[in-house]
Amino acid sequence: MSRSSPTRRSQLLSSPDRKVASRFLLDDRNNEVSHRDALAAAQLEHDRVRKAAIRVYELHELQIEHQRIVDEERREEERLKTEALIVAEEQRLRELRARTIPRPPPEPPRSPTPPPPVKSVAPASTNGTTPTKESKPPASTTPPSEVKKVLAAPPSSLPNKPPPTNPFQKTNGLAAPQPTAAPAAPVAAPTAQPARSPTVDRYSQIHQELKKLRKELQSLSKVAGSPLKGKMGTFRREIRVSIGQLTSGRGANAVPVAKITAALRASLDGKIPSPLINVSLFVVDKRQPAEGAINNDATMPSLFIYLMNVCAKGIINQFINEAGANTKAADPVGVFTAQIFSQKDFQWRGQSLIDILMAKYRIACPVLFGHRGNDKTERGRIALGWKKDGTSWITEQNHNDRMTGLGAGFASLSLRDFSKTTKTNPYPPVNYWKALAGIVNSPANETSNTQYVVLRAMIEGHEQRFLSFYGNAAFAALRLALIEFPKKAPETANAAGSLRALADILKTEVGLVLA
Repeated sequence: MSRSSPTRRSQLLSSPDRKVASRFLLDDRNNEVSHRDALAAAQLEHDRVRKAAIRVYELHELQIEHQRIVDEERREEERLKTEALIVAEEQRLRELRARTIPRPPPEPPRSPTPPPPVKSVAPASTNGTTPTKESKPPASTTPPSEVKKVLAAPPSSLPNKPPPTNPFQKTNGLAAPQPTAAPAAPVAAPTAQPARSPTVDRYSQIHQELKKLRKELQSLSKVAGSPLKGKMGTFRREIRVSIGQLTSGRGANAVPVAKITAALRASLDGKIPSPLINVSLFVVDKRQPAEGAINNDATMPSLFIYLMNVCAKGIINQFINEAGANTKAADPVGVFTAQIFSQKDFQWRGQSLIDILMAKYRIACPVLFGHRGNDKTERGRIALGWKKDGTSWITEQNHNDRMTGLGAGFASLSLRDFSKTTKTNPYPPVNYWKALAGIVNSPANETSNTQYVVLRAMIEGHEQRFLSFYGNAAFAALRLALIEFPKKAPETANAAGSLRALADILKTEVGLVLA
């Protein structure tokens, strides 16, 4: 500006503003013309600023409108994508349902199992099992030497388990799990071959009877003057809290176990009187009085059965809540379960009341009892024990966590070693074999992610116990479960890959080479 001409500088100022310094002290600086010029200049500046502001505002409005249109377009694209996914899922669901329709045909091959010609071989593969007749189960008529080792391992019924060429020959007889001296076994009727499905159905009946008992006792406890009033709820809470306190460590569970045992004894000894109830409603097999048994009558206090049911429910919940995230947490609960159900004071006619727990297990994890289903269909999820949260299904991750806890809990319960104690194993290892066989013998078109999740949880951390019970047969079974069974899975089944990964882990960390 210092080198600009005076003409240039004068053009930047209005007429009254020229030579301001020289005219500042003149008398005409406040005349009308000067003021009008100043007002005119101010008006021009005002108009300029106003127009600039309007332009900025309009530009801002255009930008907002543009952004709104872009957002609307994005939302519309997302809606179209979502609708396309829904349509694709519906189409896939229809295809899956169409694929499940031909399921009924496989039923006929199960029933036609001609027992008469095989009866001569049956004694070779049976070693005295449950009170229900087991003379027919020889579905495997060619018992190899490896299978004989397996039969000798468990002290209870293992006739249904021995496989012919592979250790997992399908088992049709799912007899009562309790080991009993079964003199009546050879006398039973020849209709015991299809004992598996009646047993599973019987568990469902027991579950309903337990619900009925709970409602009746809750109603009775509300009656004025009832000895159950207040006591029943106190016992229930004490048992639930004590089961939640179970942990690993020698002697760590002495206090909670003592509290639970005291509550059960109080209900059994009559300190808290309750109506008697027929115990046969809560067991699978028909039992006769046993010599030397403490509880031989047909009835027992209903409060005792109710508290055993509370224990069973607490055990299931503990498996789900704790072992779902850490499978090692299942072991102390399994120890407690075996301890409670093996106590002679809490048995009926010489056998445990483990059927109360298994009835709840059957509802919570049907896969362990041979049930199959499609994870993607409504009917399949019901068959697999997929739980609902209100009206909708729980997420797949929550379902897998539940199944992991229940699978690990089942293994911790059924693979307990009672060889160093005089007590009878309430749920011997043969039941683990049955559950494993029921899963790995599934046809390729009936496998599910739930099966893979449960199977891994049953094996991981329990392979050494399984091998100690069944030896070479267990090795063959593990190879079938971790190497061969995943081959049946479709490529989209991620859980099947976890089984193959477990085989690699056992190879690197344990030195167990299955492939």
